[in-house]
Amino acid sequence: MNFKEHFEKFEADIRKKMLDDEIIIESLKEVNTKHEVLLKKLDCLITGLNEYRKIPEDPFFTNDEFMNLMTISVRTAQLWRDQGLISYSQISGKIYYRLSDIQKLLNDNYHKSSTKVRK
Repeated sequence: MNFKEHFEKFEADIRKKMLDDEIIIESLKEVNTKHEVLLKKLDCLITGLNEYRKIPEDPFFTNDEFMNLMTISVRTAQLWRDQGLISYSQISGKIYYRLSDIQKLLNDNYHKSSTKVRK
């Protein structure tokens, strides 16, 4: 091989190497872009989980929410409070019920079926 052939081969090798490097760089850019998208999605998930943690374990229901949930009237809700069937909080005329107290009311008044299965 003469000098010119060596030089042309060297130049071709360099061009191939540069092309390979460009492909690697483009691949790395694509990986970096996907990595950034994943990080943003993770941030959204973390934010959502943190918001979920802020929800109290035993939330309060307003009187309106309680009445809608139980499908009862204002008078019935008042009667249940007066009879001590349901615990509540009152602040400036507003009535609130804990979820656990609503569940207790339902559990205390639960009547298990006594029907027997015929064989």
